[in-house]
Amino acid sequence: MTLLGIGLGIILLAGLLARAMERRSGIADRVFRWGMLAGCLMGTVAALLSLAGPDAAAEPGSGYGLDPLSSWFVAIVLGVGSSIAVYGTHYMAHERPARAVGAAHLFLSILLIALTGVVTARSVAAFLIAWEVMAIAAWLLVIFERERAEVRRAGFVYLALTHVSTLALFGMFAAWGGDGSFSALAAASGQHRAPAGLILVLGLVGFGIKAGAVPGHIWLPGAHAAAPSHISALLSGVMLKVGIYGLFRMLVLSGEPPAWWGWVVLLLGLVSAVLGVLWALAQHDLKRLLAYHSVENIGIILMGLGLGALGSAYHHPAVALLGYTGALLHSLNHSLFKSLLFFGAGAIVRVAGTREIDRLGGLARTMPRSAWAFLLGSIAIVGLPPLNGFVSEWVVFRGLLESGTTAGALRTASVLAAGLALTGALALACFSKVHGVIFLGSPRREGVLRPGAERGLVAPQVALAGACLTIGVAPFLVVPLAARLGAGMVPGPPLPDALAAVTSPVSAISWVALGLLLLSVIIWRLRATAVPQTRPGPTWGCAFPGVSARTQYSAASYAAGLLAAFGVLSGTRRTTGPAGLQVHSTDPVIDSIGRPVWDRLRSAALGLRRYQTARLSWYLVYVIAALFGLLVYLWLVAAA
Repeated sequence: MTLLGIGLGIILLAGLLARAMERRSGIADRVFRWGMLAGCLMGTVAALLSLAGPDAAAEPGSGYGLDPLSSWFVAIVLGVGSSIAVYGTHYMAHERPARAVGAAHLFLSILLIALTGVVTARSVAAFLIAWEVMAIAAWLLVIFERERAEVRRAGFVYLALTHVSTLALFGMFAAWGGDGSFSALAAASGQHRAPAGLILVLGLVGFGIKAGAVPGHIWLPGAHAAAPSHISALLSGVMLKVGIYGLFRMLVLSGEPPAWWGWVVLLLGLVSAVLGVLWALAQHDLKRLLAYHSVENIGIILMGLGLGALGSAYHHPAVALLGYTGALLHSLNHSLFKSLLFFGAGAIVRVAGTREIDRLGGLARTMPRSAWAFLLGSIAIVGLPPLNGFVSEWVVFRGLLESGTTAGALRTASVLAAGLALTGALALACFSKVHGVIFLGSPRREGVLRPGAERGLVAPQVALAGACLTIGVAPFLVVPLAARLGAGMVPGPPLPDALAAVTSPVSAISWVALGLLLLSVIIWRLRATAVPQTRPGPTWGCAFPGVSARTQYSAASYAAGLLAAFGVLSGTRRTTGPAGLQVHSTDPVIDSIGRPVWDRLRSAALGLRRYQTARLSWYLVYVIAALFGLLVYLWLVAAA
């Protein structure tokens, strides 16, 4: 823990120096970049050492400590955070003439420290303090470009939803009991002040909103689109995992969950996965598309978590272990490939000046290295070998199939494997659309590209792409660690047979991944050497003479057939006018639930303004009435 504390101190110092040296931008950026890199790597090493060693208790007087579960998520926060900090210094250099970049760097360092504090807290007070600092620091980064109305609106929605999440967690801890330490919460299991079901529901609401699960995802698309791209990577790749950590920690402290809670989480994960990828397929804004894919992948993680809870509740440890292991693995893998994809989106914005997919095209010739990195990230998020997304999705898929070999109600969970397969198919369609429309074909606009703007943004992409490929080819580096953590979540004696069942197929995955990688390299080399010298010529237009960039597939036309098959669930709306056919993407939850509820709340709040008379006498009447009502309540409680 001491090494982690030193690393966090260096991170804070780097942020403070970046703010203090704002006018000397070159030195400030170098100090911030290397300081953040050193602090994050030091904290990551501390987490990895803790994973390999015994549990550590909270340090006296601090309320924070490391155990294997905390260490796993600290490695995610600071490991990915190091690449985000390096990327951010280059990405934000473009903003220096107009905005306070040093302040943004400071808020980033505070956010990383707060995220680490959340996952290492060992008391309710320490947890909630870090949670609130995290919420405010993230909000300040989301509204970095606050002169734009849509950014201010996204920041308001985020702030409102994050405090709904905080209120739910306040209710959960208040109902739990104990003296405020996590050890006391664990000892109070079964002796709560309120029904255990209420505690689990409040925890699912509070942590589910922060994780971005449907229907609590409504803050996520706007915030991810509004924030700078490296902050979007942090929100999606890292901060959402804090909600997942909270659910894991709640299960560790509360013990074996009831079966109904496992079913709720499993079905919530399925709904989030399918609807998230479907709504992503309908998007035309690249960053909003990636944001909805975060909803999808959080759904996959929740499916693993719910399956693990069901395996524990029905006393099938093999199913529980596969579910928990898959959820932990996908938390790590998603943090890597989603950050990589947001880095690619940021490079596209810097080079092309737009996030609108239908205004892009042919960028592989302008930014080939980013195109390759984005392609690797796309293969990973779709869940195809030899990338890391396949490893974790395979574990979740195998857990669902394993549930089909059991007896009783748990057997029906195997049906949901079809939903996971549908999610993968839709993700494949979505990213074939994204990569094809953006990087292939011909440019849809001329003379607006800035190739030099990509400088400094490639190395972090290469680093994350390398991590995705390494885990995909050598899953034995992480699967046993995740399986050991998952085994600690399963109540009862150790599970050597179940652990062996999870880890033994890892070598087969490695051989398959290596074979595919080798085959890809061979085909590429053969293509490079066997194809004769070609001469450029006009594209064959299928007997249509007017070939132009406008005759290419657009994002809307590519996805139109699939979206039409899902009807109103897809959230698409078509209009015709002088400009031709227009396809608009909407969020059915926001439009059908969020906005009507907000309109009613706003009307009710405006109705209450009549009581704001600005007269002291009336305010004294309100205070006296409130005190009288409180006294009546206390008298009734004492009489009962």
